[in-house]
Amino acid sequence: MNDERLITLRNATGPLHKRLETNLNLLSPSFSRMDYLRLVRAFWGYYRPLEASLIGVPELHDWLPDIAMRSKLPLLAADLKALGVDGDVLDRLSICHELPACTDLTTALGCLYVLEGSTLGGQVISRHLKDLFNLDAENGAAFFTGYGEQTGSMWQTFKAVLMVATVDEDALIHAACETFITLDHWLCSTITTPSDEYL
Repeated sequence: MNDERLITLRNATGPLHKRLETNLNLLSPSFSRMDYLRLVRAFWGYYRPLEASLIGVPELHDWLPDIAMRSKLPLLAADLKALGVDGDVLDRLSICHELPACTDLTTALGCLYVLEGSTLGGQVISRHLKDLFNLDAENGAAFFTGYGEQTGSMWQTFKAVLMVATVDEDALIHAACETFITLDHWLCSTITTPSDEYL
């Protein structure tokens, strides 16, 4: 399989990916349980509207018939419930409105390159959360656990689609970059100026 498209995406998004990781500082020993709760709430606010946009792209279902299984919202909802946030409180959490445009196959795949790729790094983070807070997929760290043992195969399935789909290369890169940029902005602004009304 020709990985040239993947290499191009990695090179184009690398600095944005690094900036996001640095800003979140997730692996820092000073990262607190309250910081983690704010982060999970923020992810919910980003993924909820973005996944709705992705599901609304008809072509995506043809290329990724398992797209519904890739939704992270059930995992985030389970984590929030385990952390004490559910029901009406969940419905009142802030939602991000500055999102990457996911209107066709190209932009959807560009966005998913970021979301699906994050499941790989999530395996490292999930182990850190286990060590730091004794959290796992059953009690508050399902989002970062992701697909668990299936993470590698799920990524390979997505990568195969990404490599062969007919897309606009520039628009693909732009969508991936916009996903990193909007996610970074949303998480940083939400976490650094948190509203703790529902904590």
